[in-house]
Amino acid sequence: MSRTSIVIVGTGWAGYTISQKLDDKKFDITVISPEETSPYTPLLASAACGLFDFSLAEEPIRHKSKNISYYKARVQSVDFDSKTCKCRAACDVDGGSTREFDVSYDRLILAPGYATARSRACLKLINRSCVTNTFRTPGADEHAFFVRNVADAKRVQHRLMQLLELASIPGLTDQEQRDLLHIVIVGGGPTVVEIAAEMSDLFNDDFSKLYPDLNGKMSVTIHDAAQFILGAFEESLRQHAISSFSKRHVQVVTGSKIKEVTTNSITTEAEGRLGCGMVIWTAGNKQCALVDGLDVAKTDKLPRIMTDDYLHALSPDKTSMRDVFAIGDAADIKKQFLPTTAEVAVQKAEYLAKMLNADDTSTPFEYKQKALVAYIGGHDGVVHGRPDWSGERAWAAWRSKNLLWTRSYRRKFMIVLYWFLDWAGGKEIARI
Repeated sequence: MSRTSIVIVGTGWAGYTISQKLDDKKFDITVISPEETSPYTPLLASAACGLFDFSLAEEPIRHKSKNISYYKARVQSVDFDSKTCKCRAACDVDGGSTREFDVSYDRLILAPGYATARSRACLKLINRSCVTNTFRTPGADEHAFFVRNVADAKRVQHRLMQLLELASIPGLTDQEQRDLLHIVIVGGGPTVVEIAAEMSDLFNDDFSKLYPDLNGKMSVTIHDAAQFILGAFEESLRQHAISSFSKRHVQVVTGSKIKEVTTNSITTEAEGRLGCGMVIWTAGNKQCALVDGLDVAKTDKLPRIMTDDYLHALSPDKTSMRDVFAIGDAADIKKQFLPTTAEVAVQKAEYLAKMLNADDTSTPFEYKQKALVAYIGGHDGVVHGRPDWSGERAWAAWRSKNLLWTRSYRRKFMIVLYWFLDWAGGKEIARI
C-alpha cells in the first residue's frame, strides 16, 4: 500500500517546522523551496553584529535522521485539479535554473516564507509568498539592505566593517566620518529595535575601543512612518525603549516618510537629505507572483490565502479544499486577522503536523499569544504585559527566548558557548 505524499512549499518558520514534525514513516514528504536552509530570524541581527558564527542562525532542511525529499526550486504554479506543482529549478549553476519539472501530491501544504529581493529584477525571480515591501520608494530596492536570511546578515556585516575602515582613512572631514558611520534602519517593530540595539552595543562597547579616533561619531537612526515604534507593546514600554536608546546614540524618528534612498543617503519629507553609510529596510511585506496567481480565496489588504479554522485553503467560492492547507505568513484564517509573526507560523505548523499525524480533524486551530520580548541594548529590554520587567531581567528573558527558538540542542549548546566566549574574549569581530 502506497503512503500518502505530502508536498510542502517553502522553508520558512512554518514550512521548516512542519517538515520536521510530520511522521516520515507515515508520509512521503517532499519540500520545495529556493532556499535549502531555514533562518532563525530572531538571531540574524546578533550574527550580523558578530555575537556568533553565521551558521548558527540557520538550519539545513536535509537531516540524516529525517527521511525528506528536498528540491531546490521555485513553485511557479499549482494545478489543484490534477494535484500538480509546476516547478523551476533554483540551482545556481550553468543551465541549472532553466530546468522545469512537475511534482504530484496527495496533500499540499502552502507555507512559503519571506524572501528579500535586492532589486526589482530580483522580484521576478523569487516566488516565496512575501517580499520586503519598499512601498515603491525610489532607490530602496536597489540600495537598501535587508535582514531576512544569513546571506543578508553577512552583507550587513561586510558593509559595516567596510564603512569603519573607510572612515578611518586620513583626510576625511568630521562630517564625512559621521555620515559614513550613520546607520539608518527603516521600520518600527521588534526586529528593527533589536538590530538597532545590537548595532549600538557594537558601537558603544566594542568599536569605540577598536577605533578610538571614531569614538562618538557612530550613530543609529530608526525611521518609522507610524507615530510610534513597538506598536504591540504598552505605551510605558515604548517610552522606556526610546529613553534607553537616546542614551546610546540611537535616535527614533516617527511619522517619517522616506522619499528616496541612495547608496549614501536618504531623503525624508520633513528633514530633506540625510547622509548615511547604510540603510537597513525592514518595514512591510507584500505578496509575490506565486500567491497572487493561485486560484484560491484571498484576504483583503495584504492578499493572503484565506483558510478555514482547520487551515484548509478556501476556494474562490469560500469552500474548504480538503487536501490543500496554507500556513505561515502567506495565509490567514477567515476573519481572524492573525499577525505575520514566527509565533503564529510555528503554532500553525505544530497544530497541522499533529492533526495530520493523528489523522484527526475534529479540533480547530486556536492561537495562543505568548509574551513578546524585545532587546533595546545595554543589557536592557521590554516584555509585553510586564511593564515592571526592564534592565537585565528583561534582557535575560530575551536571551532565553532566543534559545527557545533554536530547534536543535547542538545549536543551543553552540550559542551558549559563543555567549561565553564573547564574554571572556570579546566578539569575533572585536576580540579583546
